[in-house]
This record gives sequence, C-alpha cells and structure tokens, in this order.
Amino acid sequence: MNLTLFLQLLLPGITTGCVYALVAVGFVICANVSGVVNLAQGEFVMLGGMAASWLAVTAGWPLVLAILGAMLVGAALGALQEKLTLAPVRRAPPFIQVTTTVGVSIVLRGFALVLFGTDPLSLPGFSGDGVFFVGGAVMPVQSLWVWGMTLALLAATFGVLRYTDIGRAVRACSINLQAARLMGVDAERLRVIVFAVSGAAGALAGAVVTPIVLSSWDAGISYGIKGFVGAIIGGFRSPLLAVAGGIGIGLVEAFGAGYISSGWKDFIVYGVLLAYLLIRGGVFRVGRAAFAAALANPMR
Repeated sequence: MNLTLFLQLLLPGITTGCVYALVAVGFVICANVSGVVNLAQGEFVMLGGMAASWLAVTAGWPLVLAILGAMLVGAALGALQEKLTLAPVRRAPPFIQVTTTVGVSIVLRGFALVLFGTDPLSLPGFSGDGVFFVGGAVMPVQSLWVWGMTLALLAATFGVLRYTDIGRAVRACSINLQAARLMGVDAERLRVIVFAVSGAAGALAGAVVTPIVLSSWDAGISYGIKGFVGAIIGGFRSPLLAVAGGIGIGLVEAFGAGYISSGWKDFIVYGVLLAYLLIRGGVFRVGRAAFAAALANPMR
C-alpha cells in the first residue's frame, strides 16, 4: 500500500468527516429533544459558509465578526424554524413534522440562491493559505482549524449535556418527555434553545470548512444527507456514536473516491448505509429469530 496516498485520503476524510459529525450531533440532539428529525440541518452549514464569506469578502467585515455574524444568522434561523414551523404542528403526525423540515430546507436553499447567487463563495484561510506535510501527504493549514473547532464544539456539547442544568434537561427530555415536564422542564423553551444552538454550531462548521471547500447554495444537501447517515449509524441516541458515524462516513467517502472512483463515492456511502441497516435491523435479527426458533423446537 502506498502510505503517502493512504494519508492523502485519510486526513481530508477526517476533515470532511468532522463536518458530518457536527451535523450528525445536531440531528441527534434535536431529535431527542423535539422528537423530530430535522432534515434542514445541513442547510445551516451551507448558510454559515455563504454568510461568512459574503460578510467578509463582499461586505468587508473583519473575519472574526463575519464568522460571529454567520453564527447569529444560524442561531436566529434555527430558533425561528422551531418557533414558526414546528411548534404549530407539534400535535400533528410525525411524518407531517418531518415534511415540514423538508420544506424549511427548500426555503433556506431558495433564500441562499436569491441572496448569494449561484457562484460558489470562499473565505481566506484563518492562518493564511499555507500547507503542512504529514508523511508526504499535503494538507492545508485550515484543516487544523477544522479539527480544533470540531474538538472544541464536541467538548462543549458533552460538557453542557453532563454538567449543566440545560444539559440535564435535554437528557431528561430524551428519556421521558412527560416525566421531564412534570419535573418542571419547560420543553417548548428548551426546543428553541437547542435548535438555535444547533443552527449556530452548523453555521460555524460551514464557516470553518469554506476556506477548504467552496460553499454554494446547494451544498447543504450533501452535508445534511451525510450527517443524517452518521446519525443513523449512531442510532439517533448517542452523540458520541453520531460523531464516530460522521467521521466514518467522511473516511468511507474519501477512500471510495481515492481507491475506486470519485463518481462512486456517494454510491459507496449509501451502500454502506444500506448494508448497515440490513445487518443491524434486518438480516441479523431475522437470523437470530430463526436460530432461536430452531433451538426451541428442533424437530420442526
């Protein structure tokens, strides 16, 4: 095996996997608090990248203020999504609520298309446009910012969930929503907070990765789907497993593109998802049931 090629695929795979991991964590936390799979999650990454780029390059804002502005946009849109689109259909069947999030994602893409145009936008690297070498593989310095930002956000997420009152309320709602309400948890307010934080985190991820990968109005579809796959692999219960699933999807995508074909990378990712679902929920479960039945009545 060519070690240089392996590293040249591994490291970018980790970089994109970090973004998928953050999207996956957003899926998991929003779903556990609200009971709804927010299929607009990937659009906040896209909007964060495009808003930060427009503010920094077109409007001339300092880079730090542009990123903070993009995070505020993500937080505001996340809160508005919950308050204006999900709260009114709270008692509707689950498929209605999920369909509502699909409608929000379409509206956000249209909003980005009209506001920012069709041309991809970019940002300058936070530490310049330099590169560094790992075993012969060449990586942009911006990758270090992506990795560092991911670690910081994940550490903050797990710290909040474990050591703060809001985190305990989130975990209580994920276990038993009715019991949490009886204990005084304001579930409606908590949903707005969680969606706002998730939108801000997604926007930050989009801003940090944009100097490496150009941001365009339709980029959220890919981020959302890959993050959704990572959340499914994590079982939509554990943020830690969602992180592992998101990074794993990034690696599968990178190695599939490098060792097989770039045109096959999405096919490989969705093939992995299909195989996982069959093994986790179908083939093995049916096989175990048949084996148990055979043991219970060996003469049948």
